Amino acid sequence: WNAVMNLRDLPLGSLIVRDAIARPATVRDALVEAQETDRRLGEVMLQHGWISERDLARLLAEQEKLEFIDLAKIDLDDRAVAYLPESVARSVEAIAYGFANSVLLVAVADPTDDRGLDEIREAVGRRVRFKVALASEIESALTDAYGEPLAASA
Repeated sequence: WNAVMNLRDLPLGSLIVRDAIARPATVRDALVEAQETDRRLGEVMLQHGWISERDLARLLAEQEKLEFIDLAKIDLDDRAVAYLPESVARSVEAIAYGFANSVLLVAVADPTDDRGLDEIREAVGRRVRFKVALASEIESALTDAYGEPLAASA
């Protein structure tokens, strides 16, 4: 393995094998492809249909020691939504959806995106607790919260 490898891909690969979602050889192939195409392991495995979106989100949450939530079953709190600017929410694939005491609850699709999480913390300016949700559920929550994304103007 060369040093460029995303170090977070290895523990994710171990979790995939541990849960018998894919065989070690499949994970190895996916790691090689991720390396060669400069993509993440989860992305490669999803594209090939070797892992489901739900399993990937659940394992990423476990890896980052965060809770996995069913965002589709949660009603968005408009006061929470208002804390996170739409531009940040859309670029990071995240939605503020509620509060636990005074802590803002934010669902993210990729809990390994440190830059994105920092961007959210800065934009919000208060304590945040991240939870992990399916990217597809965050997409529909963003549409519920802000309407359809505006097409990029020419």
